Amino acid sequence: MTDMSFDDEIAALLAFDALAPGEKGDAGLPDLELPLGLAEPTVTGPPPALRAATLARAVSARQPGRPLDAAPPCEPPVAFDRTVADLDDLLRSLTSDEWNAPAHAEHGRVRDLVAHLAGVERLVLRWLDPEDTVPDLPDHVAATRPVVAELAGTDPGDIARQWHESARAVAAAAAGDRTRLVVFHDITISVDQLLVARTAELWAHAIDICRATGRPLPQLDMERMAMLCSQLVAAVPLAMAYRGTIAPGRAARIVLTGPAGGAFTVPLAPQDQAVEPEVTIVTDAVDFCRVAVRRLRPDQLDAAIEGDRALGDLVLASVDALAQD
Repeated sequence: MTDMSFDDEIAALLAFDALAPGEKGDAGLPDLELPLGLAEPTVTGPPPALRAATLARAVSARQPGRPLDAAPPCEPPVAFDRTVADLDDLLRSLTSDEWNAPAHAEHGRVRDLVAHLAGVERLVLRWLDPEDTVPDLPDHVAATRPVVAELAGTDPGDIARQWHESARAVAAAAAGDRTRLVVFHDITISVDQLLVARTAELWAHAIDICRATGRPLPQLDMERMAMLCSQLVAAVPLAMAYRGTIAPGRAARIVLTGPAGGAFTVPLAPQDQAVEPEVTIVTDAVDFCRVAVRRLRPDQLDAAIEGDRALGDLVLASVDALAQD
C-alpha cells in the first residue's frame, strides 16, 4: 500500500478511526495509550512500514463507507425469494372484503393488483427464456392488462396461487448465469438486476396492499434493504439517462444512514468514472429506497443536501426512473 493515493489514505484513515475497539483487536490493531509524562526527546519515528500496514489492516477489518452495525447485503435471488414469501403470507391473510379494497390508482382493487403481478411474472418468464421472442412492451401497466382481464372472474385465492406459482417459476428460471443480459420492457439488464427490480416492485405493492387494508407497512429485513440500497444507488447513472437528466463529468456522494446504508460516490452519467462529488446527499436508507420505488415523493424525503443543491434535487428526482408500478 505504499503507492496509496491521497483519497485512498483518507478513506483508510476514516475506516481505522471508525473501527470499534473489538474490531481493532480482530484486525491486529490494539488500542494504544501513551504513558503520561512521556518525555518528548525520547519519542522516535515509527517504522517506515507501520503506516501502510496499519491502513491495510483497518481497511481489511471494515470497508470504508459502511456503518459500524452494517447489515451484509444478501444476493438478489435471496431477496426475491424472501419477498415472494412475505407477499404470499400477506395475501393468505386477506379477508374477502380486503381483496376488494381499492389499492392502486391505476390497477384498482387488491385483487386486480395481484392479477397485475401474475401478469408481470408471466412476462418475466418469457424474458428469461432465451428461445422466446417477446414483442416490445414499454408500458408496464398496459403489458399486463390482458392477464388482468383474463382473471377478472377468478376467485382471489386462485389469483394469488397463480401469481405465487409464476413467481416461484421465475426464481427457478433465473438460476444459473445471473450476469447474462435480458430484456425488461424497453431496457436491457442483467438477470440479477431483473431480480432487484422484481423485489422492489413486490415490496412496493405489498406497501399498497397494507395501506389499503389498514395493516402495518411491510418491513424488509436489513439484508434485503442493504442489497436494495447498493443496487439502487449503483443504478443512479442509468436512471438519470432513462429520464434524460444526465450530468456528464459530475458526481454525487450519497450517504444512507442506518444499518442498511453506506456511503457511495456515483457518476451522474453511464460509462463515466466517479469524480470529486459536487453534492452530498444524506438521508435514511429505507426512505431513500421508498423514493426509488415511488412510495415516497422526493419532496417528502428528509434529506440534508450539501454543495450544489440543484444537482442534489436533480439526482433525487431521478432515482425512481426505473421503478415499475
